[in-house]
Amino acid sequence: MNKIFLLLALASFTFFGCSKNDDADNNPPASNGASTAVFYVDTLNIYSTDLKGANRKLVTSEGSNTGNNYIAEAVYVPKADRIAYIYTEAYDKPFFLKTCKLDGSDKKTIKTFAAFTDLGLIKATADGQIIYTLPGKPFPNQTPSKTFSIKADGTGEAEINVSVYAGVSDPDWISADGKGVLLSGGYFALIVNGTFDERNSFNVLANEEKDQNKISEISLSNDATKLVFAQQTSVTGKYEIRIKDVKKDAPTSTVLYTLNIPADADQYTLSLSFVSGTKYVLASYGKFTSPKGAANDYTNCDLIETASGKVAQTWKFMGDEIYNPFSN
Repeated sequence: MNKIFLLLALASFTFFGCSKNDDADNNPPASNGASTAVFYVDTLNIYSTDLKGANRKLVTSEGSNTGNNYIAEAVYVPKADRIAYIYTEAYDKPFFLKTCKLDGSDKKTIKTFAAFTDLGLIKATADGQIIYTLPGKPFPNQTPSKTFSIKADGTGEAEINVSVYAGVSDPDWISADGKGVLLSGGYFALIVNGTFDERNSFNVLANEEKDQNKISEISLSNDATKLVFAQQTSVTGKYEIRIKDVKKDAPTSTVLYTLNIPADADQYTLSLSFVSGTKYVLASYGKFTSPKGAANDYTNCDLIETASGKVAQTWKFMGDEIYNPFSN
């Protein structure tokens, strides 16, 4: 599956913490809600199920697979209660930022980008903003990347202007509630009242496995209180799913669950995310055949209770090319 690698501007720290709206008190942060659905991108389609993997529905589709067209990234947008995603017919064609309701209705294009745009759909924040980045110019005429925010209805687009930028990052490393961002190497940049609190920031992985290559699929909870990651063991395909508190001098992570990925699955498809605040962790992996998939492709999902480490539900889809399932 074609994927776009994302550049995160540290500029967004200020936005996440300071963004206000008139009815903010009536709209609790994303981390407080109980998830009711899981969403899946299958190249050109977005599906949903309940938290048992049942009641599968097609949310929206972008038509037939040409081998070049794809949905690059998708997110759930709190407050607006919509799905936002990027679609293109090919990398040398325009990119479209689209949104729709959770049942697929009211689909609209809210922003169009030129062909070859290295566009990053970063995160949907708790107050309903969609954050994306555009790269700067390369060396020798180097300019910093730019970060923008836009509402799910396409209004209120604004550039977020600050001078400090981070390197390559991942949307799962961002607190949707605006409380912090995890940077490469495990450095947690704490945000307090919209300001980067460098003095009280820390390395959350300092007491973890020293070989960082064994740690992958790091995901930060929306409220930045928990961190989950996969740690490779000496056995091929065997991973410890580990969880820990995000705070200074936190104890070493504990093993939440041991996951064994079958030999026919692709190791790179492993994905972890929190569901219903921090009540569950959704672990998924699958077998994908490039570029158009095959009938024996599959995606396996395990919904793991964080309190007990037990798998509450397991489900499997056949013939799909799903990557990074996410919940509302």
